[in-house]
Amino acid sequence: MFHLPVKTKGSALLAGILLLSLAAPLRSEKTTNARGDDSINTVQRYTTIDLKLKQYRFDAGQSIVLHFRVTNSGYQTMRIYPFEPAEKTYQFEVLDEKGFELKPMTPEEGSQLDLERKAVVNLAGQHVREIILQPGESFERKIDLTKYYNLRPGQTYRVTGYFFPDARHNIFLRSRDSVELHINSEKSKYVFQKPELQQEEDGLSPEETVYLFLSAEMRRNWKNYLKYLDLPRYITSYDRFSGRYASASPADRAIILQEFSRYLTSDPTDQLRRFRILTTKRSEVSDRAEVTVEALRMSGGYRVAYEYTYTLERARQEGFWKIIHVVARVL
Repeated sequence: MFHLPVKTKGSALLAGILLLSLAAPLRSEKTTNARGDDSINTVQRYTTIDLKLKQYRFDAGQSIVLHFRVTNSGYQTMRIYPFEPAEKTYQFEVLDEKGFELKPMTPEEGSQLDLERKAVVNLAGQHVREIILQPGESFERKIDLTKYYNLRPGQTYRVTGYFFPDARHNIFLRSRDSVELHINSEKSKYVFQKPELQQEEDGLSPEETVYLFLSAEMRRNWKNYLKYLDLPRYITSYDRFSGRYASASPADRAIILQEFSRYLTSDPTDQLRRFRILTTKRSEVSDRAEVTVEALRMSGGYRVAYEYTYTLERARQEGFWKIIHVVARVL
């Protein structure tokens, strides 16, 4: 008769050691590939892709330079092997206003991606470039989308980026966000282009500054209201304070400015109800501008219309416009 072996404490311990020895190779599986680099799964998990445009409105025919940034968000050194041609590594999904995908131009229709290239050949004879990123490091490529897509005037597009960290594997990383851009409609060549219609530099324009300034007054948002003013110069617009301020000592001037700030932010008897910006004039020889506004105020059931002319000057350090003076007249 066949008898099953009786289990003892010693045999159970021996069986446990045997199971552990068999399982050990499974737990010690390498996380690197044959070249000693991080596995593609590690790169996929700890790489972030960001897209950025310096502006979001473009004239027809203007270059649209997209900044494509790849960042090592992990905790160890990472190696990436983008292959040539660059179109295999940097790819995009461009959607129009209706959500339809825009197909890239063929080589006959446009040029290849405008990228900085440095060819390296691996053992297989393929052109490859190795990029080494330490934790927290990133690299960036500038891509002119107009050399790759036929973007039409009057249209708005949404662009999403896809990055292939190793062109030998069909694994891609999607950008964390999408960017939206608009192509302005083409203007007639017979239309005179006024200077104020030219592209505004970074930061708020003079009329935007005045708009936000008056909007803050209507909302009683006095903290924002005061930040658009150059108080030591704006105080000269008010006879009630200008004389005292001009003849005061530096210590007393600080006190007068505080009093002036409280005066400006106290609820006025004639509250601002609505306004509209009429004109903007820019000086050609200095960083100054004049913005004329028509405003309606109400006091005790009476309506009074005013015309304000604000003088603004660009703050050198901050790069934004500050209101330095105002002249008011009743319409």
